[in-house]
Amino acid sequence: MTDHDAPTGANEPGRPHEPTGLQVRARVERPRRRTDGLVLELQPVDPDRTGRLHAFLSGDLIRQIQDATGILLDPSAIFGEHELNLTVTVEALGNLTAEVAGFVRDAFLTGWAEQDAAVRDGLEADYLWVRQHDLPIPRRLRRVFLIEPDDGAPHPLVDALAHWWDQGAIELIRHPIAFEQLGSVAALRHAFDSAIDQYEWGSLDVVVVDPGSGFAFRELSEDGLMRQVAVLPVPVITRRASSPTLLDGLAHQCFDQPDEILAFLAGILRQELRLADRARLDAIAELIEAIPKPKRKAKTPRSKKGPLFD
Repeated sequence: MTDHDAPTGANEPGRPHEPTGLQVRARVERPRRRTDGLVLELQPVDPDRTGRLHAFLSGDLIRQIQDATGILLDPSAIFGEHELNLTVTVEALGNLTAEVAGFVRDAFLTGWAEQDAAVRDGLEADYLWVRQHDLPIPRRLRRVFLIEPDDGAPHPLVDALAHWWDQGAIELIRHPIAFEQLGSVAALRHAFDSAIDQYEWGSLDVVVVDPGSGFAFRELSEDGLMRQVAVLPVPVITRRASSPTLLDGLAHQCFDQPDEILAFLAGILRQELRLADRARLDAIAELIEAIPKPKRKAKTPRSKKGPLFD
């Protein structure tokens, strides 16, 4: 990409040319924030070509891409080679103004798939990928640590677990996460740290992750977070997000629908009832209720205060 790639036209002198649409294949380097958007430095993929171009990716388009792909468009996620649709304008002095009008979806997601594959290879090499899979299914379900979306929207899984809590069937520790906000990786790591503390200083049976119905799921493939989840000593149960993540494969169990998670957890409760011998417990409760209450004893006269020793 060089100035020779710029569109030409017959605009009046001193006024910018009309915008022209281009599709380019470029290597994105040094993305940085500007207002609510990103400035991307584009380098040519062809080694025989020289030059560079800065293109602005608006906040509105970022939100549209997030809605379409189900992935949070963080600057760290768009390094590398991409196909982009650009709207290029030649200013009066010959300078180029470029704005990103879109990404080619396949190329956009391929880079992330390659990143995820590299992270998984590292986890497998360190014998971490199957750590969660090797954990046994809990024999009881008393205390559940829930990582839930902090978006104010209703979520069937969250609502159902909250109802179980209200009915006294489980203890529920709720940890809301704003998945759509920058810094959500740090927030998730803090949440899993809290789950480990709960296990070590109290008790914990499972961790449930509900990513909600939003779009910000790149953090659920972050290498450090996956390593943290892998060594958690209790099973992590998650619901599959709208786009694939490494957590789907690394977690102890991953389900497509909230009802499937509830059925899995209900199976643990059902097994707990079988092990508890309900008939025996009912008999004990009946016997206890049948024992007559002791009669009130006559009050013993209080002795006068005196020395402890004569």
